[in-house]
Amino acid sequence: MNGLEDKTDHFDEKAIEEEVKSTKALIQTFLQAVKGHRLYEANHPLLSKFLDRLRNDFDHYFHEFDSFSLQVGEHELFFRGKVVYESQDVKESLAFAFYKDGVREIRFFNGLEFREIVDFLNIVRTSDSVNRLEDDLVTLLWEKDFSHIAITTVDDSCEGSSIFVPATEADLLKGLEYSAPGKEGVEENILIEENVKQTISPSPGKALAQAFQLTPEEMTEINREIQQEQQPEHLYVLIDNLIEILLHLGEDMDAYENMISHFERTIESLLKQKDVERVVAILMNLRKMKDSIAKEDKQILAIRRILETATSPHFITLIGIAMRGGEEIDPKPILQYLQLLTKEAIAPLCHLLVGLESSKWKKVVTDLLIELSRDDIQPLAKFLSDRNSLVVRQILSILEKIGNPSTVKYLGNLITHSDSKVREATLQLLTQFGDKGKDLIQKFLKDPVAEIRAKASLILARMAKNQAVKPLMEIILSEEFYKRDYEEKASFFRALGETGSQEVIPTLQKIASKRMLFNRAKWDEMRLCATNTLKMMGAMASPVK
Repeated sequence: MNGLEDKTDHFDEKAIEEEVKSTKALIQTFLQAVKGHRLYEANHPLLSKFLDRLRNDFDHYFHEFDSFSLQVGEHELFFRGKVVYESQDVKESLAFAFYKDGVREIRFFNGLEFREIVDFLNIVRTSDSVNRLEDDLVTLLWEKDFSHIAITTVDDSCEGSSIFVPATEADLLKGLEYSAPGKEGVEENILIEENVKQTISPSPGKALAQAFQLTPEEMTEINREIQQEQQPEHLYVLIDNLIEILLHLGEDMDAYENMISHFERTIESLLKQKDVERVVAILMNLRKMKDSIAKEDKQILAIRRILETATSPHFITLIGIAMRGGEEIDPKPILQYLQLLTKEAIAPLCHLLVGLESSKWKKVVTDLLIELSRDDIQPLAKFLSDRNSLVVRQILSILEKIGNPSTVKYLGNLITHSDSKVREATLQLLTQFGDKGKDLIQKFLKDPVAEIRAKASLILARMAKNQAVKPLMEIILSEEFYKRDYEEKASFFRALGETGSQEVIPTLQKIASKRMLFNRAKWDEMRLCATNTLKMMGAMASPVK
């Protein structure tokens, strides 16, 4: 007998599973049709497509099952305890539209006629504008007297602002008492009481709450269902339906704005959950759809705006949080997301780069910025005026890798930057641009830092040759130059020699032979530098004594 019961239970579970599976497509089509009726005028051509699909899905469903029902919560619609629709926005929520007027279940029966579907959707559409003092949704549905649609409602008087929760069996039975005229009322009250007793059957003195306490197995099952609802399997189907609606929108700009806003909220929610893989799937689907549309119209502009959402500073920040998620985060979807970004993402990516600690992600973002800025460095160059010196240095490094000839015109203000590391990086970058950069390099000969001045002297000499002689000689022959550190003096004299100009030889010979009584040690360094430079140039000079 137990074996037969097990088989029966297995058969019932399988039947329920099949029913839930068959219902999914119908639910999506039903919700789409209801939303469409609330969004469009009754004569909108797109509604015909929704209605035809809904009629076909109902026909297919009723070939297998006798009825289709949805339970109504305040913000959700349920099918067999599963949330199939949810919206917290009371102005837009389909569930709240039914719930506030007392509807708790909607049931469609086999034999449902197309006319009934249209009438039902029209009532839902007009319910938002109905005068609540004169009518409500329930009244409109009852007045229509549907043959194959039924609703279950509750009395407003039964739903107060507070809820009484019985603690014992006696409390529960007391709450069920009511005054009913005649013998039939008394018998009905007795019947209810006996049914409750048989259902509950708590042990003597046991609280009613204890009788209803969940078992560990029941708690595990509830938690499992909650997790499943947090990762709805129908997300991709829903997105596909929304894209299809988007492609058939008419001239109503508000409808486009609502659709764009919905996609933005969906993408933001997924990114906050670090579910980058789903976001990438949505964006790639939209991109394919955009590429398949030949005509430039409102639909393609709307899709483009949704795709541009991915480049917004807020979403780039959320991607940065995902990057810092550690080893448990799969890097592949993040890399795919970054590849979908356009030039509009340059600014937020620059800000993101500063906050990254991982050298791997720094390189990824840097390479992406190089690729996005290769043809136009202006958006990148704007960050050379950033107050954060680290940002400026990183931008200089990227510009060095790009090597765009127009870079020089953006570097003038950095010659006097307060951070010596920024000035040094600017000097290094200028070496790439030959004559275009020599005027700025020459300005570094007067930099506050000796090492930068010395480096600039050698770079200028190698780059400008004879044209570097005059500025170098002006500094070497200046009144206080001989008092500088030996390393700097040696660099300037060596730079003078690397110009290869023969006109500097007489001056070098004069310095090498001149003696001073005061600051003799510092001047002897000058004489040594001049002598070494003459040797380097192959000219004869008197030895330093």
